[in-house]
Amino acid sequence: MKKYNELFNPIVLGTTQFRNRIFASPIGLVHFQDNLHPDEKLIAYYERKAQGGSATVSVGSAAADNGRSIIGPTLRLDDPTALAPHYRLSQCISRHGAIADIELIHAGANAYYAKLGFGNEIYGAFPSINGLGMEVPGMPEEVIFDTIEKFGDAAQMAKHCGYGMVTIHAGHGWLFNQFLGPENNRKDQWGGNMENRARFVNAIASNIKKKCGQGFPICIRISGSEMFEGGYDIDYGVEIAKQLDGHYDLINVSVGAHEVPSVFTITHPSMFLEDGTNVKYAEAVKKHMRYSKVAAVGAIAEPEMMEEIIASGKADVVYLCRQLIADPDTAYKAQMGKAKEIRKCIRCFECFSAEFTKKTTYCAINPEIGFEVETRYVDPIAKYKKKILVAGGGV
Repeated sequence: MKKYNELFNPIVLGTTQFRNRIFASPIGLVHFQDNLHPDEKLIAYYERKAQGGSATVSVGSAAADNGRSIIGPTLRLDDPTALAPHYRLSQCISRHGAIADIELIHAGANAYYAKLGFGNEIYGAFPSINGLGMEVPGMPEEVIFDTIEKFGDAAQMAKHCGYGMVTIHAGHGWLFNQFLGPENNRKDQWGGNMENRARFVNAIASNIKKKCGQGFPICIRISGSEMFEGGYDIDYGVEIAKQLDGHYDLINVSVGAHEVPSVFTITHPSMFLEDGTNVKYAEAVKKHMRYSKVAAVGAIAEPEMMEEIIASGKADVVYLCRQLIADPDTAYKAQMGKAKEIRKCIRCFECFSAEFTKKTTYCAINPEIGFEVETRYVDPIAKYKKKILVAGGGV
């Protein structure tokens, strides 16, 4: 009898079966070629996660509209020449039994790079001033319709490249979050009340299903609560989720806002917050869902906690991010009865620090991270075992 029966019980989203309830969170990396195609280092990083037994591995931050949507250089899904490297990336994930997923983003009013790098006009849900002090106009209706088509086309390309699911990022202050939020008081069909605020986001899902098939699974990432003074709370987050219910197969309930520094260590919980600190937001959403499945994320590392989250009905799926950097084999170790061997993420933020300062991936407790290409075919078992002493290791 398996110890974690619910955690390793398969789940069906759309018409696709996922092998367990442990999903690898979308995480954007800076490892790509000059033409914004995946490079071998990025491919090896995601493949290593797939080898560890997670049900899906999500490639973070891909642009459906590179000209208007990006906050910095980003993988492209609006470029036909990207087909071959994306196909290689998806196959390096799926050949290990995981479903390859890719996250489609649009920064909206915060698409600084589209403006400063390309000189293109950028739009938010409504007229605003962004974090760099730029006056950003509200998105015209013709651009809304164009964006709906671009996201459908990007998902269709993703499916053609071998991805088995796409994730729409509609949280953390990005474009779709801007449309969904209470500040969207547009006077047309795209704002003013909850149904209108969700119209754009649900039209995205409808277009993707039209172009990829009704059984093609779509996940949406939302902020259940924005967590800063003046931002919306979980009650409003539940109202957002109720509008999305049935349009998306899976609702990933995160928290926070990307452009509000004070909530960074809540969106990505610090070591000073309790384990599973953000699960309660997914639980609140789950109570109101009739059709969509719900995912919890944030400071989850212990298999016992993952099992409890699923078994108690707080969520249907758990997303792991930094934990799968600390130990990509978390799922397999739990499934094989080796939970005590799992390296737990200590939430030290060395991974974020390395991305910002060194433009590379690094983990304080996992020396393999960032060197997946070099270690891909290395025998993990030492030829000669030795006992060693580490002196002066600090705290």
